[in-house]
Amino acid sequence: MAEALNANQGSQQGSHSPSPVPPVSRERALLESFFHALSQFAFEKAKDQVEKERDIKRNSSAYNNLSSALWQNFMNILTHLAGAEKIYFSLSFITKKIFRKDFARDNYRVLVSELKKTEETAQSSHSRASPPVECSLLTEVCRHLSQFVQARLELIDFYESLASVGVLPNSNYADLVSIIEEIIEKHQKGFHHPILDPLKSSFSLEVDVLHHALQAQCDMTEWKFLPSLLHLNESHSKLLTWGQLLPALSSKELSVSLSTKKSIFSSAPKKQAEAPFLYLWLNKLQASLVSKFTLYFFTILSAQTSQAEMKTLTARATTDYIAKITAFQRRSDALNISILFDAQTLDSYRGHGYHFPQDKMDQPAGVGAFPAIVSIPGERPVEHWPNIISIIMDKNHGHDLTYTDKIVYFFDNRVQSTYFLTRIDYRMTLIITFCTKKAEKDSYITTFMNDIACHLRNTKIFSVLKQGT
Repeated sequence: MAEALNANQGSQQGSHSPSPVPPVSRERALLESFFHALSQFAFEKAKDQVEKERDIKRNSSAYNNLSSALWQNFMNILTHLAGAEKIYFSLSFITKKIFRKDFARDNYRVLVSELKKTEETAQSSHSRASPPVECSLLTEVCRHLSQFVQARLELIDFYESLASVGVLPNSNYADLVSIIEEIIEKHQKGFHHPILDPLKSSFSLEVDVLHHALQAQCDMTEWKFLPSLLHLNESHSKLLTWGQLLPALSSKELSVSLSTKKSIFSSAPKKQAEAPFLYLWLNKLQASLVSKFTLYFFTILSAQTSQAEMKTLTARATTDYIAKITAFQRRSDALNISILFDAQTLDSYRGHGYHFPQDKMDQPAGVGAFPAIVSIPGERPVEHWPNIISIIMDKNHGHDLTYTDKIVYFFDNRVQSTYFLTRIDYRMTLIITFCTKKAEKDSYITTFMNDIACHLRNTKIFSVLKQGT
């Protein structure tokens, strides 16, 4: 009896074979291939795919007329989307538009309108007794794609704001961080259709890189060691992940790249012939911020390793500020080159390096509220520090430092010393002290200061945005 029961159960189990996975429709397969190509920055390949499909449908009589018309129209939309994405990643929309139209915005706005029309038409076809399968697919894809296009329009506004704010002296990036955080939060759950997964991933990586890089900039301005390091590491990691989409890298080259580029002090993979301008620009911004980090936190980093290893580390950065400053100090015979940090009213100030959040420290006051975060050579010139603080606190000099990119010059006849000062960040001032009288327009000194300040403010990096490709 038991044997019969077991045999019967085995027979029943054998009769219930797992149902086969339904085949993917050719329409869905085409869309998946198209959006995958877009996420790889293969704009021409994506465009060719949908143009070929559009021509096939146009010459075919095997499809429902409404379905064929809808599909052909959607292929036209995707063709324009590929073109819009190519322009977007070139950042050419940021250049001056005195004699040219705003093609990027216009293209995306037209796409929003066309997607809405196609979605409504496909939706109305559902009332039919036997609506075509692709109409249901089109309805959902159009709805989610509209959300993506809207997000692109918001990022166009953001990049234009970034280009404008970034070239201003002593820019405050906190507002930009708030804007990108709003964009991330708003679209975090948007355009999540499985077919759009490649676009969603690419979009998320882009905004995450922007957020972490700009937040690192804000944290460095307030001399926060650990938050700056963590955000730089995150933006570096996101850029590496995004770089895996680049078709210019073979699997072998990619594995080598990922195994040797784990430090934030490393640059992006070298072979990026197919990488769009926007991706390359974000890599340049990352590299610039890492160089800045090595300067601002040189003291605490030096305490963790040998002098020789630290020299090697800074040399790997895009700009070796320590080497440049040291060389200038020796050649110019300057007494000291310092970066002064204004810690007044800054509750987060804890001093060099990382401190436990629970540590309670008195708010710095007097001279203690103006520490030197960098001093070459040796310690800051204590006997000159009150003079330097007085210059910074002076109404006229303070205005020039805060609202312009001027170099403030001051000669103290009493101590026969010359001071050159310029603001490099919201709370950071570059200072060169000489024990002799120097000319205010000494080109060797002013050229050096302007060059260092321009790099630390990231002025050159942000000015590149307006060039585009």
